[in-house]
Amino acid sequence: MPRSGSNGAGGARPLEWTAAAAILLVPLAAVMLRCGFADAVPWVVPSRTPWIMAPLPVSAELRQWGEVEVPATRFETRFVPEAFAPGSMLRVRALGEARVWIDGVEVAVFAPPAGRGHAAGSVPLAGQGPGVPLNLSVDVRNAHGPGLLALTSVGVTPPMGTGVRPSDWLARVAGGAAAAAVPADDTRPNPRSFGVETPREAVVRKSDTLLALFVAGALAFWLVRRRFGGRAGRGVALAVPLLATLAWLGPLAARVLRISPRVGFDARHHVAYVDQLLATGLLPAPTDGWSTYHPPLFYALAAGVQRLGLGDVGLKALPLLAGLGSVWIAWWLARRLFPEAPERAGLAALFAAVLPVNLYSAAYFSNEALHAGLAGAGLAALVALLLARRAGWGGVALAAGLLAAAALTKFTVLVTLPVAFGFLAWKLLRIEDGPPRRAFALLAGFAGIFLVLAGWFYARTWLMTGTPVLGNWNLPGADQRWWQQPGFHTPAYYLGFGESLVHPYLSGFHSFWDALFSSFWGDGFAAGVTDPWHRHPFWNYDFMTAGYWLAVPATALLLLGIGVLVRQTLGDGSARRRLALGFLATAAWAATLAFVTLTYELAFFAQAKAAYLLLLTAPLALAFAAGYSGVDAWLAARSAHVVRALLCGWLVAFAGTLFLGFAG
Repeated sequence: MPRSGSNGAGGARPLEWTAAAAILLVPLAAVMLRCGFADAVPWVVPSRTPWIMAPLPVSAELRQWGEVEVPATRFETRFVPEAFAPGSMLRVRALGEARVWIDGVEVAVFAPPAGRGHAAGSVPLAGQGPGVPLNLSVDVRNAHGPGLLALTSVGVTPPMGTGVRPSDWLARVAGGAAAAAVPADDTRPNPRSFGVETPREAVVRKSDTLLALFVAGALAFWLVRRRFGGRAGRGVALAVPLLATLAWLGPLAARVLRISPRVGFDARHHVAYVDQLLATGLLPAPTDGWSTYHPPLFYALAAGVQRLGLGDVGLKALPLLAGLGSVWIAWWLARRLFPEAPERAGLAALFAAVLPVNLYSAAYFSNEALHAGLAGAGLAALVALLLARRAGWGGVALAAGLLAAAALTKFTVLVTLPVAFGFLAWKLLRIEDGPPRRAFALLAGFAGIFLVLAGWFYARTWLMTGTPVLGNWNLPGADQRWWQQPGFHTPAYYLGFGESLVHPYLSGFHSFWDALFSSFWGDGFAAGVTDPWHRHPFWNYDFMTAGYWLAVPATALLLLGIGVLVRQTLGDGSARRRLALGFLATAAWAATLAFVTLTYELAFFAQAKAAYLLLLTAPLALAFAAGYSGVDAWLAARSAHVVRALLCGWLVAFAGTLFLGFAG
């Protein structure tokens, strides 16, 4: 990295490319290695010995909650061996503890070495006689998911196991009725999602409005181009966030304030946290409730609002204003990073203003929107430090304070802290020409301010529970365990996509990408209900559902924009801007890998929810703006103004449809 703000004439230096490759590949390799080799991870790879499971119906309901006794899944089969070679055995693998029975006699018990996850072992068959029927049963107990079994024979003729004919195995759960076992599959769709409108049906029903929005956008492009030519960018850059503010505080607020604070993801538990603060005046222990493991800032602010007598309106206003703050943060970042391209600021603000995951997170009573707003502000403050010619104590204190406030709201921001510290260190030690003593003092100040402001909460949790970060999935006590389907994952779950374009609601059962797409471009998890038929009535679901199809081009532009920003990070230009872009890209990569890790460590339907990446609203808005403006500039260079008008028509139809899904 150059030591000044001058242009890097030769493009990215070898050291930068090496650092970029390490940032990309080293953590990715660590994630993959843990996924493939950690016994505690419920990761199932199909092989010559397939895994089987009981044919449980697909459901989003919680399991095991409040139950100390773990039910057993019994797998049974009967086969007649014709011959045994020396060393004949059964090789057993299970997801959970496995007890093996032969002809009614327990012959082996295999427990997961990590206390959860995989168990494996072998059972000798030397004493069995050829031609004698053998009755085999395996009881699998798994407190964190369904019981799965993979079994094969060695030295037995004919071979037997779960891969010969899975249907030869019967499976029963907790002594229930026996049914033919089925191959373990974590991509089965939830049949409840079939009962509501599809995107095709929604587009047909709203075709008149969609066409009107498209025509209005195309005509607006021609009128603005004819009136202002290429000078419209600065006006649009400021007009968009102002109009977004009016829309959020007007029609959206009117709709959102009608929704009870107890509607939404774990909303009643968030309200219960506030009630505990009001009743006792003390911070509850992490084990006092479903949501009391969360850091307290959001709940303390909500309790303060309640004490002012603002009631439910005050409670709902907190996340709503925080979500609007993310719109302005996206606008500021684009304006600060790309002053030569003012249209990007308007596009970034538009993206954040109509982004469904930001809209519904701001509408429901939870800490997600405030955490995203504070984390986004902290990232923006770091960007300001990296862009400055000389970092000062005020900027360092502001960035550390905002990130500490985010860490006192939710845990997710923690994964960006090493990134922030590392890039700040690079800036101070390699870009600036000041003495090393000053650089180390600023770095110590950054770390010290964060620890003083936020460290106490994590130290308290560590002293109380033995770990600084606790979730409702690892609360101590057998009666606190729970799981949700599927409870395990296979490579197919991370390689599939498409269900969200046909049946978007609860499509996260089908694949990781469907979960992400459906909860990013709409309220695809239906506010946490287990049946889309029971969705609350406050959204306009026809517009929301139609938006999934209109979001396909937006996704392409978003991916294109990510590529554009990465190229600018490693290309020519100001060293400070490239450093700032690299910081945002690395922070986003760290948050994304942490998110993916969470989905396979806790292989539950609800874990792959886009709201867990909400702190990346501003960086994603930058990427969308870069993608759209890049395509528009490419078309303008070829005088393809008709196509540009069509592109603008799509943009207006897309943005209008998404917003009308929540405020229409």
